[in-house]
Amino acid sequence: MSKADKGKLPAQPSSNWAKLQKTLSPVEPKYKEKSTKQKKSEARRDFINSTKKTKPNGLGGISRYLGKSDFDRNDQSSSVPVAGPSKITVPAANDTKEDVILLPSPSDLPLVEELRILATGKNVLNESKKAPGNYIAIDCEMVGTGPNGSESCLARVSIVNYHGHILLDTFVQPREKVTDWRTWISGVRERDMIGAPAFEDVQKQVAELCEGRIVVGHAVDNDLKVLLLSHPSPLIRDTQKCKMLREKAKNKHPGLKKLSEMELGIRIQQGSHSSVTDARATMALYRLHKLEWEKQLHHTTEAYRAKVAKGKKTDTPAANGKRKRDDEDEEDDEDEGDEESTLQARKIKQFPGGGRKGISSGLGVIVRKNGKRVESGGGHREEKRSGTQTNGSGAGNWWDSV
Repeated sequence: MSKADKGKLPAQPSSNWAKLQKTLSPVEPKYKEKSTKQKKSEARRDFINSTKKTKPNGLGGISRYLGKSDFDRNDQSSSVPVAGPSKITVPAANDTKEDVILLPSPSDLPLVEELRILATGKNVLNESKKAPGNYIAIDCEMVGTGPNGSESCLARVSIVNYHGHILLDTFVQPREKVTDWRTWISGVRERDMIGAPAFEDVQKQVAELCEGRIVVGHAVDNDLKVLLLSHPSPLIRDTQKCKMLREKAKNKHPGLKKLSEMELGIRIQQGSHSSVTDARATMALYRLHKLEWEKQLHHTTEAYRAKVAKGKKTDTPAANGKRKRDDEDEEDDEDEGDEESTLQARKIKQFPGGGRKGISSGLGVIVRKNGKRVESGGGHREEKRSGTQTNGSGAGNWWDSV
């Protein structure tokens, strides 16, 4: 700026520019979306800050809850502690808050709307639709064990049927010492373990429900691994490995949250996860692509079922002893018939002279002596031997007289 311009006021905008500025809307600064790692770090930090409290009377672990007659998931007692024996009310796993946000539906098909309601758990079911059926969906929540919670241990398992009805939803006593409850993502708290059943009992229930049924899940191998169970691969439907869902998500390992939002128009896993909601969302995704999915795996599934049915039929014992004896008699008759047919086959295969194939019959050279047919059973060697003996006795050669 020159010395002559120092004392001058800044130029005022023209009247046209002033009128144009009034019509323009204010420009908002661009919002920079945070990365997934930043969101998780902030969520965990907020959770730790909100739940950080001093331990009453120096007690830790589940001991702080033993004097409360009832409590909710926000660590607030609903009644005043009273003297006398402790009365503990175990919070049920299915009482946890299920957060499902309905977004605009991606399709106008009635099936999509039905599955959206199924995922929220607000569908009305009659008694027939509450049975286990042939299809179940499973999801588990894990807590951390070992150094810095680096290993996973089962803490909650949920199983729903084809219509989203809860067949099993329970917390599980960890088999090892928990070093990280992962509450900000698993939704499991230390107090949830009060009165929770043992791992072996829950494992038995899950195994009975999975037996002979098609198991649906998202990365279901991880759930079966933490349950220490196995299931036949022809009876597993994994939404993470589904070819159709992979192509639509353009990802080799698509997440359940992304698939649910893209295919069903629902938003899940906003805060801590719920295994019931995840299992229902997985079942909804399977039902949406069931026809095409089952068409691809029809031969594999039917071949496995036929193999299992054949194995069971072979292992079935006889109805009574009489039937068993009859079967044995029939087997004996068959054995005798086989022996007779074998003997007949051997007779047919016999060769002239009584010999067998590949073995010398001992038939020698046929010659004539004094006009009569002479058969030498010893062959050339015997004839040579006989000729030698004749020469030795001085009788001359036998063929001279022929």
